[in-house]
Amino acid sequence: MPLLLLDLAHTLDTAAATGSKLAKQKAMADLFQSAGPADLPLAVRYANGRPFPSTDERVLGVSSATVSEVILELLRLDPAVYRQTAIRKGEIGEAIAELWPAATDTEAEPELTLQDLAAGFDKLAATTLPAAKKPVVYGLFARCVHPREACYLAKIILSDMRTGVKEGVLQAAVAQAFGLTLADVQRGMLFLGDLDDVARLASERRLHEARFTLFHPLQFMLANPIESAAEAPGDWIIEDKLDGIRAQAHKSDGRTAIYTRTLDRTDESFPDVVRQLQTIDAEFLIDGEIVPWRDGRALPFAVLQKRLGRKKVSARQMLDAPARFVAFDLLYLDGQLLMDEPLVERQRRLRELAARFPELIVLPSSIVTTADEVAIQFERAREAGNEGLMLKSPGSPYSPGRRGGQWLKLKTHLPTLDCVVTAAEYGHGKRRGVLSDYTFAVRDGDRLLNIGKAYSGVTDQEIAELTQLFMSISTSNNGRVFQVEPQVVLEIAFDQILESKRHASGFAMRFPRIKRVRWDKKTIDADTLGRVKDIYHSPANLGRKAEAPVATEPTLFDGL
Repeated sequence: MPLLLLDLAHTLDTAAATGSKLAKQKAMADLFQSAGPADLPLAVRYANGRPFPSTDERVLGVSSATVSEVILELLRLDPAVYRQTAIRKGEIGEAIAELWPAATDTEAEPELTLQDLAAGFDKLAATTLPAAKKPVVYGLFARCVHPREACYLAKIILSDMRTGVKEGVLQAAVAQAFGLTLADVQRGMLFLGDLDDVARLASERRLHEARFTLFHPLQFMLANPIESAAEAPGDWIIEDKLDGIRAQAHKSDGRTAIYTRTLDRTDESFPDVVRQLQTIDAEFLIDGEIVPWRDGRALPFAVLQKRLGRKKVSARQMLDAPARFVAFDLLYLDGQLLMDEPLVERQRRLRELAARFPELIVLPSSIVTTADEVAIQFERAREAGNEGLMLKSPGSPYSPGRRGGQWLKLKTHLPTLDCVVTAAEYGHGKRRGVLSDYTFAVRDGDRLLNIGKAYSGVTDQEIAELTQLFMSISTSNNGRVFQVEPQVVLEIAFDQILESKRHASGFAMRFPRIKRVRWDKKTIDADTLGRVKDIYHSPANLGRKAEAPVATEPTLFDGL
């Protein structure tokens, strides 16, 4: 019997209701084990919030505005009621579920299958005109009987799952469902690059047949952040951490592709980088960084901002914002997979390749053995205008998608700032019912000027306490964001201060995170705009006078 969307919805609801990864894993494993051959890849894919395989470059091209328009027409809702419900729930999927008519015994049984979704998604991807997409979306929602069907249809279309079922949980669930080890599944991911295919072969007991092929992007190996050189005892290969776009380059038979950390193609934005890589007469997979580059050195990242997301880049834009691919790891070369080789061997092979093809820029590295050496090299890297240091174990294999103690990153020695919370906002996922996102400001005389927003670094207990407090001292709200009296001080860590027109202070923080709640401090104790300017102009901050990257968030009601 074909797997219904409602079956997937109930399983994901069960997984979302528990904080235990093992319980989430078991729920998904049970579903995968019961799915037929045609449904299994779809169940894995949709549970991950993807309408297509990760190696498939098609997109639905359906916005949240289109989904909202369909729901308003289908359910004949008051737009104001729909909007307020979405704000209160924090996402469109759960808002739809609340507003959807309750299923009754007299109604038709749910019949929308995963294969129906696949057919609908294929049609959406093949339809270029937005006006032509809307009837397809309407038709899919019209077939939903149960509120949870409609909820998860919206979640998958908008890739906004919020169930806590991440890639790692799904990999473990595939392993559990078919009697494999997690290492078996991870190895399959190395070769195939897509969990849909891994699950299919695992169910057929043929995962051992998987072979590595290029142009299937791999998850990147990740590094654990550290805050001081003292946290890195032992021997390390160190490299400057460049401020660019992490990317992996695939090349074979004249074809070149560049993938970002989101596993999306970015060739069109960087034709100059593609031309650079095409000069290398070899078949390879290289991990590296796309950086703004001129006169043999990296430029500030803000130079590259204007090129991001562009389908076409003019000669003038490439001249104004030149980019290069800087390599630091070689994972595959001329038919040989190198990922299990120690890092020192992979880097040796990479340098040999660069010696043959000077267009390939290889990141310099050296070995340190003490914390003092790390500290010295960190200061040198910062003086050179780079973000900080990468520290890598010489014997480390390449472990895609994993964070561990074998790679570390040291990015900043900048001081923290004590800031005053001016607004608190409902979070997302498991935090959608609490005020967990905080806008904060610094003092300028009698004024408070916003400088940033952060949500990471506080515990669930602290969030609960802060939610209760902010509700009690709120001066106004729009249903989602609460303006609050300036009473709470947060200590904020960050990687850099940049000039910005986004905030009233004229500055913004790169990667702000909450270090702790300063219950011991009052508003008068918060840092000043003058202190911000001092840090901005300090050598450690590098004084990069550029517009800060603006973090954009999905808008629930674009176009309504």
